[in-house]
Amino acid sequence: METGNEAANTIVQQYFSERHKQWRVADLEQRLIAGGCAPQDAALQASVAYDAYFSRQLRKKGIKVLVLLGLATVFLIRILLMANKLGNVAQLSVFLALTAATLVDGLIEGIKLFQLKEEISSFKDLRRL
Repeated sequence: METGNEAANTIVQQYFSERHKQWRVADLEQRLIAGGCAPQDAALQASVAYDAYFSRQLRKKGIKVLVLLGLATVFLIRILLMANKLGNVAQLSVFLALTAATLVDGLIEGIKLFQLKEEISSFKDLRRL
């Protein structure tokens, strides 16, 4: 027989093992309430679970963002150094494409992290946690 805390942990683990198009703290809170948690406890547990999830994502995706933006910077410097040579149109085009792709990928991942942090912050503000 599971206790309330173990049941909540099971719900949290199951929730984070699923794929989501958009992560919402309120969805986890509603699952916890449906699982038998008190509304105030569910809000607190959902908030704590998302804080832990965000810290894991920040470590993993934050490094990816830094690497991608660093590569974009290196490619941009390479473009600037090649720009004064007129015969390097093909190489210049390749480095422009690489710079654009890495910059866009890095910015998208950074925006996703920012969106997740804002989701957590707005939930805490709404629930006054």
